[in-house]
Amino acid sequence: MSNETVLDRYDGPALRGLFEEAGVLAALARKGFTQLEVRVEVAGRALPHALLFGSKNAERCLLLDACVGQAVVRPAYFAARGYPMGRPVDVAVVHWLREEDPTAGFRADRPALPLQAHPGLGILRSTFRVITRIAAELQKDGVVSVPKFFHDAVIFYRSRLFLFLDGAEQGRFEALLRDLTELRLGDASLALAAGRVSGGDGAVAVWTPGYQVFPLSALLTAYFHSPEYAGQVAATLERSRFAVSPGAALGRSQICERSD
Repeated sequence: MSNETVLDRYDGPALRGLFEEAGVLAALARKGFTQLEVRVEVAGRALPHALLFGSKNAERCLLLDACVGQAVVRPAYFAARGYPMGRPVDVAVVHWLREEDPTAGFRADRPALPLQAHPGLGILRSTFRVITRIAAELQKDGVVSVPKFFHDAVIFYRSRLFLFLDGAEQGRFEALLRDLTELRLGDASLALAAGRVSGGDGAVAVWTPGYQVFPLSALLTAYFHSPEYAGQVAATLERSRFAVSPGAALGRSQICERSD
Protein backbone atom coordinates (compact mmCIF):
# COMPACT_ATOMS: atom_id res chain seq x y z
CA MET A 1 0.00 0.00 0.00
CA SER A 2 1.20 3.53 -0.73
CA ASN A 3 0.31 7.02 0.43
CA GLU A 4 0.19 8.36 -3.11
CA THR A 5 -2.67 10.53 -4.31
CA VAL A 6 -4.40 11.44 -7.56
CA LEU A 7 -4.19 15.18 -8.33
CA ASP A 8 -2.49 15.72 -4.95
CA ARG A 9 -5.73 15.09 -3.06
CA TYR A 10 -7.43 11.71 -3.54
CA ASP A 11 -5.89 8.62 -1.96
CA GLY A 12 -7.19 5.06 -2.20
CA PRO A 13 -9.83 5.31 0.56
CA ALA A 14 -11.12 8.63 -0.80
CA LEU A 15 -11.43 7.19 -4.31
CA ARG A 16 -13.15 4.09 -2.96
CA GLY A 17 -15.76 6.32 -1.35
CA LEU A 18 -16.36 8.11 -4.65
CA PHE A 19 -16.62 4.83 -6.56
CA GLU A 20 -19.09 3.56 -4.01
CA GLU A 21 -21.26 6.69 -4.26
CA ALA A 22 -21.22 6.45 -8.07
CA GLY A 23 -22.46 2.86 -7.99
CA VAL A 24 -19.26 1.33 -9.40
CA LEU A 25 -18.67 -1.05 -6.50
CA ALA A 26 -22.29 -2.22 -6.48
CA ALA A 27 -22.14 -2.90 -10.22
CA LEU A 28 -18.99 -4.98 -9.78
CA ALA A 29 -20.54 -6.88 -6.87
CA ARG A 30 -23.52 -7.76 -9.09
CA LYS A 31 -21.04 -9.26 -11.55
CA GLY A 32 -19.74 -11.54 -8.81
CA PHE A 33 -16.60 -9.67 -7.75
CA THR A 34 -15.71 -9.57 -4.06
CA GLN A 35 -12.92 -8.10 -1.90
CA LEU A 36 -12.99 -4.90 -3.93
CA GLU A 37 -9.93 -2.75 -3.28
CA VAL A 38 -8.94 0.70 -4.57
CA ARG A 39 -5.39 1.94 -4.32
CA VAL A 40 -3.12 4.53 -5.90
CA GLU A 41 0.29 3.50 -7.23
CA VAL A 42 3.17 5.44 -8.76
CA ALA A 43 6.04 2.95 -8.92
CA GLY A 44 7.45 2.83 -12.46
CA ARG A 45 4.93 5.38 -13.77
CA ALA A 46 5.18 9.05 -14.65
CA LEU A 47 1.88 9.85 -12.89
CA PRO A 48 -0.17 8.11 -10.19
CA HIS A 49 -2.58 5.41 -11.37
CA ALA A 50 -5.84 4.61 -9.60
CA LEU A 51 -6.30 0.84 -9.56
CA LEU A 52 -9.40 -1.15 -8.63
CA PHE A 53 -9.02 -4.86 -7.88
CA GLY A 54 -11.58 -7.57 -7.23
CA SER A 55 -11.72 -11.33 -6.71
CA LYS A 56 -13.81 -13.88 -8.56
CA ASN A 57 -13.51 -17.66 -8.85
CA ALA A 58 -10.39 -17.60 -6.66
CA GLU A 59 -8.72 -15.18 -9.08
CA ARG A 60 -7.48 -11.69 -8.16
CA CYS A 61 -8.19 -9.30 -11.05
CA LEU A 62 -7.30 -5.76 -12.02
CA LEU A 63 -10.66 -4.36 -13.10
CA LEU A 64 -9.94 -0.66 -13.56
CA ASP A 65 -6.76 1.29 -14.28
CA ALA A 66 -7.01 5.07 -14.57
CA CYS A 67 -4.43 7.84 -14.81
CA VAL A 68 -5.67 11.43 -14.43
CA GLY A 69 -3.46 14.52 -14.57
CA GLN A 70 -4.02 18.20 -15.25
CA ALA A 71 -3.15 20.84 -17.84
CA VAL A 72 -3.77 24.46 -18.77
CA VAL A 73 -4.90 25.74 -22.18
CA ARG A 74 -3.79 29.33 -22.77
CA PRO A 75 -6.03 32.05 -24.23
CA ALA A 76 -3.75 32.19 -27.30
CA TYR A 77 -5.08 28.77 -28.37
CA PHE A 78 -8.62 30.14 -28.55
CA ALA A 79 -7.55 33.46 -30.05
CA ALA A 80 -5.98 31.57 -32.97
CA ARG A 81 -9.45 30.14 -33.62
CA GLY A 82 -11.17 33.51 -33.46
CA TYR A 83 -12.54 33.19 -29.92
CA PRO A 84 -11.70 35.66 -27.11
CA MET A 85 -11.12 33.47 -24.03
CA GLY A 86 -10.77 35.72 -21.00
CA ARG A 87 -8.40 33.56 -18.94
CA PRO A 88 -6.44 30.28 -19.08
CA VAL A 89 -8.59 27.15 -19.07
CA ASP A 90 -7.71 24.58 -16.38
CA VAL A 91 -8.59 20.96 -17.17
CA ALA A 92 -8.25 17.47 -15.75
CA VAL A 93 -6.63 15.13 -18.29
CA VAL A 94 -7.53 11.44 -18.57
CA HIS A 95 -4.22 10.06 -19.81
CA TRP A 96 -5.28 6.43 -19.48
CA LEU A 97 -8.45 4.56 -18.64
CA ARG A 98 -9.11 0.86 -18.97
CA GLU A 99 -11.97 -1.09 -17.43
CA GLU A 100 -12.21 -4.79 -18.27
CA ASP A 101 -13.45 -8.14 -17.05
CA PRO A 102 -10.57 -10.66 -17.18
CA THR A 103 -12.98 -13.46 -16.30
CA ALA A 104 -15.17 -12.98 -19.40
CA GLY A 105 -14.75 -13.74 -23.09
CA PHE A 106 -15.81 -11.89 -26.22
CA ARG A 107 -18.95 -12.78 -28.17
CA ALA A 108 -19.26 -13.10 -31.91
CA ASP A 109 -21.65 -10.14 -32.04
CA ARG A 110 -19.33 -8.01 -29.89
CA PRO A 111 -15.74 -8.70 -30.95
CA ALA A 112 -12.69 -7.14 -29.36
CA LEU A 113 -11.72 -3.58 -30.20
CA PRO A 114 -8.06 -2.84 -31.01
CA LEU A 115 -5.83 -3.36 -27.94
CA GLN A 116 -8.80 -4.76 -25.99
CA ALA A 117 -7.71 -7.95 -24.20
CA HIS A 118 -10.99 -8.54 -22.34
CA PRO A 119 -14.61 -7.32 -22.55
CA GLY A 120 -15.60 -4.20 -20.66
CA LEU A 121 -17.43 -4.20 -17.35
CA GLY A 122 -20.09 -1.66 -18.25
CA ILE A 123 -18.84 0.83 -15.63
CA LEU A 124 -17.41 3.48 -17.97
CA ARG A 125 -20.22 5.99 -17.43
CA SER A 126 -20.08 5.55 -13.65
CA THR A 127 -16.31 5.94 -13.69
CA PHE A 128 -16.62 9.19 -15.58
CA ARG A 129 -19.08 10.43 -12.99
CA VAL A 130 -16.26 9.97 -10.48
CA ILE A 131 -13.74 11.78 -12.69
CA THR A 132 -16.07 14.69 -13.40
CA ARG A 133 -16.90 14.99 -9.70
CA ILE A 134 -13.18 15.16 -8.88
CA ALA A 135 -12.65 17.78 -11.59
CA ALA A 136 -15.61 19.82 -10.33
CA GLU A 137 -14.39 19.66 -6.72
CA LEU A 138 -11.00 20.95 -7.89
CA GLN A 139 -12.77 23.71 -9.87
CA LYS A 140 -11.49 22.51 -13.24
CA ASP A 141 -13.10 23.93 -16.37
CA GLY A 142 -13.47 20.48 -17.91
CA VAL A 143 -12.27 16.92 -18.34
CA VAL A 144 -10.23 16.04 -21.41
CA SER A 145 -8.84 12.94 -23.05
CA VAL A 146 -6.48 12.35 -25.94
CA PRO A 147 -8.07 9.31 -27.62
CA LYS A 148 -5.35 6.97 -28.82
CA PHE A 149 -7.58 5.39 -31.47
CA PHE A 150 -10.68 6.41 -33.43
CA HIS A 151 -12.86 3.99 -31.48
CA ASP A 152 -11.75 5.59 -28.21
CA ALA A 153 -12.92 8.99 -29.49
CA VAL A 154 -16.26 7.52 -30.57
CA ILE A 155 -16.81 5.93 -27.15
CA PHE A 156 -16.04 9.23 -25.39
CA TYR A 157 -18.28 11.13 -27.81
CA ARG A 158 -21.22 8.76 -27.50
CA SER A 159 -20.97 8.11 -23.77
CA ARG A 160 -20.49 11.65 -22.44
CA LEU A 161 -20.58 13.92 -25.53
CA PHE A 162 -16.89 14.78 -25.43
CA LEU A 163 -16.09 17.32 -28.18
CA PHE A 164 -12.71 18.09 -29.70
CA LEU A 165 -11.38 21.42 -28.48
CA ASP A 166 -10.49 22.41 -32.03
CA GLY A 167 -13.71 22.94 -33.99
CA ALA A 168 -12.05 21.90 -37.24
CA GLU A 169 -10.92 18.64 -35.63
CA GLN A 170 -14.47 18.01 -34.38
CA GLY A 171 -15.78 18.53 -37.92
CA ARG A 172 -13.22 16.09 -39.33
CA PHE A 173 -14.12 13.55 -36.64
CA GLU A 174 -17.84 13.84 -37.44
CA ALA A 175 -17.04 13.39 -41.13
CA LEU A 176 -15.17 10.17 -40.30
CA LEU A 177 -18.17 8.97 -38.29
CA ARG A 178 -20.45 9.75 -41.24
CA ASP A 179 -18.29 8.18 -43.94
CA LEU A 180 -17.19 5.05 -42.03
CA THR A 181 -20.65 4.27 -40.67
CA GLU A 182 -20.97 1.03 -42.68
CA LEU A 183 -18.00 -0.48 -40.82
CA ARG A 184 -18.08 -1.92 -37.35
CA LEU A 185 -16.41 0.46 -34.92
CA GLY A 186 -13.39 -1.77 -34.38
CA ASP A 187 -12.98 -2.31 -38.13
CA ALA A 188 -13.15 1.43 -38.78
CA SER A 189 -10.49 2.03 -36.15
CA LEU A 190 -8.27 -0.68 -37.63
CA ALA A 191 -8.73 0.73 -41.13
CA LEU A 192 -7.57 4.17 -39.96
CA ALA A 193 -4.58 2.70 -38.14
CA ALA A 194 -3.68 0.62 -41.20
CA GLY A 195 -3.68 3.62 -43.55
CA ARG A 196 -6.67 2.31 -45.51
CA VAL A 197 -8.77 5.46 -45.10
CA SER A 198 -8.19 8.32 -47.52
CA GLY A 199 -9.53 11.84 -47.73
CA GLY A 200 -11.19 13.54 -50.67
CA ASP A 201 -7.76 14.54 -52.02
CA GLY A 202 -6.62 10.91 -52.01
CA ALA A 203 -4.16 11.40 -49.16
CA VAL A 204 -4.08 8.82 -46.37
CA ALA A 205 -6.08 9.96 -43.34
CA VAL A 206 -3.84 9.97 -40.27
CA TRP A 207 -5.27 9.78 -36.73
CA THR A 208 -3.47 12.52 -34.78
CA PRO A 209 -5.94 13.61 -32.08
CA GLY A 210 -5.84 16.65 -29.85
CA TYR A 211 -7.87 17.27 -26.71
CA GLN A 212 -11.39 15.84 -26.61
CA VAL A 213 -13.30 17.74 -23.94
CA PHE A 214 -16.25 17.39 -21.59
CA PRO A 215 -16.85 20.99 -20.39
CA LEU A 216 -17.78 21.72 -16.78
CA SER A 217 -17.52 25.49 -16.33
CA ALA A 218 -19.78 28.11 -17.88
CA LEU A 219 -16.68 29.64 -19.45
CA LEU A 220 -15.74 26.53 -21.42
CA THR A 221 -19.35 25.59 -22.19
CA ALA A 222 -19.86 29.01 -23.75
CA TYR A 223 -16.94 28.35 -26.10
CA PHE A 224 -18.50 25.13 -27.41
CA HIS A 225 -21.81 26.96 -27.90
CA SER A 226 -20.18 29.88 -29.71
CA PRO A 227 -20.77 30.68 -33.39
CA GLU A 228 -17.00 30.57 -33.91
CA TYR A 229 -16.78 26.95 -32.79
CA ALA A 230 -19.98 25.88 -34.57
CA GLY A 231 -18.81 27.53 -37.78
CA GLN A 232 -15.50 25.68 -37.76
CA VAL A 233 -17.24 22.35 -37.14
CA ALA A 234 -19.78 22.89 -39.92
CA ALA A 235 -17.25 24.13 -42.48
CA THR A 236 -14.85 21.21 -41.93
CA LEU A 237 -17.66 18.65 -41.87
CA GLU A 238 -18.98 19.98 -45.17
CA ARG A 239 -15.66 19.88 -47.02
CA SER A 240 -14.31 16.60 -45.56
CA ARG A 241 -14.86 13.31 -47.36
CA PHE A 242 -13.39 9.92 -46.46
CA ALA A 243 -13.37 6.49 -48.08
CA VAL A 244 -11.94 3.10 -47.18
CA SER A 245 -9.43 1.81 -49.70
CA PRO A 246 -9.09 -1.88 -50.54
CA GLY A 247 -5.91 -3.62 -49.46
CA ALA A 248 -4.40 -5.56 -46.64
CA ALA A 249 -5.20 -4.14 -43.23
CA LEU A 250 -3.02 -4.45 -40.17
CA GLY A 251 -4.00 -7.30 -37.90
CA ARG A 252 -4.76 -6.69 -34.26
CA SER A 253 -1.32 -7.98 -33.21
CA GLN A 254 0.40 -5.51 -35.56
CA ILE A 255 -1.68 -2.66 -34.12
CA CYS A 256 -0.47 -3.63 -30.66
CA GLU A 257 3.15 -3.66 -31.85
CA ARG A 258 2.79 -0.27 -33.52
CA SER A 259 1.33 1.25 -30.36
CA ASP A 260 4.12 0.11 -28.03
